[in-house]
Amino acid sequence: MATPAAPITLKLEPRADHGPGVRALRRSGRLPAVVYGHKVDAVSVEVDGRDFIKAFQKVGRNQLLDLQLGAEPPRKALVREVQRNPRDGNLLHVDFYQVNLAEKIESEVPIEFEGEIEIVAKGEADLLRGLHQLRVEALPTDLPPAITVDISELKAVDDEIRVKDLKLPAGVEALDDPEDLIAKVHEHKEVVEEAPPAPAAVEVPTVGETEGAAPAEAPAEGSQPES
Repeated sequence: MATPAAPITLKLEPRADHGPGVRALRRSGRLPAVVYGHKVDAVSVEVDGRDFIKAFQKVGRNQLLDLQLGAEPPRKALVREVQRNPRDGNLLHVDFYQVNLAEKIESEVPIEFEGEIEIVAKGEADLLRGLHQLRVEALPTDLPPAITVDISELKAVDDEIRVKDLKLPAGVEALDDPEDLIAKVHEHKEVVEEAPPAPAAVEVPTVGETEGAAPAEAPAEGSQPES
């Protein structure tokens, strides 16, 4: 039996400044954040930006973190929302959701494929992908890091896997529609690129050509022709 991985701990500090000081906080490499939850008073905090990125890369949005706020006992929490600057992608704010280990919660778990579909590998068919994430309900400690789907069982065109076909870990319940598509083998169609139509020929008169030219204007009444 594998030894459970040690929990990821993230150290937080209380934050009181909600005004212009937030920009200075970000410039110093720290992030404003909030911790909230069911029957939990929201607490404004700050966290080291580099420490958060390292932790987030390991736990994502559906694995528990231990939030260490001062001398308090660690708070079990999930990363609920990460706000980024739409212009440069820099982190702006983080929301942590403190959980009760005895209460089920809803979360989105990524769907990962494993295996190979023979006719797709041979180029005789295409793989059509449906959902990329599965919405589930489970105790916080039962949330899987991902739902792994073996697609090698798909053998022929129109073979498919839907939510109702998934084999979920114990204690995990899917909340998406049972008929939602996960993967399907689709008939392969060759894409034929049509050559663009040739541009229409444009007749360009040569220098001195007079045929078809507009008639010269008659001199205005009373004017003298040029000599």
